[in-house]
Amino acid sequence: MNVYAQDDFRIELATDKPYHYLDQTIYVYGNLTLNNNTVNDALVGIEVVNPKGTSIIIRTTATGDISGKNWLIEILNVTPCDMYGNPRNTFKVGELCFFNVTVKNNDIEIRNVFISVNIYDSTNTPIGLTGFQAQIYANTTGQVILSLPLPKTAVNGKGKAYANVYSLRPKEGGKPYGPEGSAEFNITGSTVVGTTPPPPQTPNGNFHIFFHLSPYHEAGTHRAFASSMYNGYTAVNYTDFLVKVPGDTNGDFKVDLIDLSTLGFAWWSTPNSPNWNPSCDFNGDKRIDGSDLNMLGRYWGYPRI
Repeated sequence: MNVYAQDDFRIELATDKPYHYLDQTIYVYGNLTLNNNTVNDALVGIEVVNPKGTSIIIRTTATGDISGKNWLIEILNVTPCDMYGNPRNTFKVGELCFFNVTVKNNDIEIRNVFISVNIYDSTNTPIGLTGFQAQIYANTTGQVILSLPLPKTAVNGKGKAYANVYSLRPKEGGKPYGPEGSAEFNITGSTVVGTTPPPPQTPNGNFHIFFHLSPYHEAGTHRAFASSMYNGYTAVNYTDFLVKVPGDTNGDFKVDLIDLSTLGFAWWSTPNSPNWNPSCDFNGDKRIDGSDLNMLGRYWGYPRI
């Protein structure tokens, strides 16, 4: 883990496990400190980038109670809409969805901002991200309509859109200007069956986000960036985490005959068996059996899309 800090203002960042499998929940968490004291009233921006360099998450979280604070720039409203800005609450997979974001500049000078919209489906899976660089004049309110396609891998049900405003993207060192805004919308037309995410666990650190990984997600090494600005101090940090494919025994991010053969050699073994192979224990129950074979079968032929 690499830490870059200004003076004694510092972000520490980690994930709940060194690696995760597809179709699991990931927790990104950390501590924000100033002179070794925990900061409990600040914002932290988080951006997660997949192995292809594509950002899948841009979110803002708080380290504690931020009520009553004044923000340079704030999200006033997020409204699902059509391309003309007329409110619309339901979108079908495969089509464009639109979100009207209202932003207010409370500063006395023009600000260059990056406005993002991140959408999730009902399984808390990030399914789309878009952003727009703009200028907002002092003491004015502006609107921008951002669009992004609703992928066919999205699950029917209540989706959620999160809007944020930054100086730049967190991965570029940008800092959150204010808390995120959000809105719910309906997703229809999907044939994909999703996994109900587990309830949130007691978080580590004084800030965190958690999200579910789709079975269709890109496996490999991901990078999570965190950034914050507090009383004139700024700090950024990043950490890497690995996403594996259930059924992939040799780490090539594919599920094929090689993996089936490896599983067969380790069949019906436990950690005390001479043929034990922990890379075949996809569900972590310390036994290689039918449940592991079923997981391999589910991901057979990965990557499929």
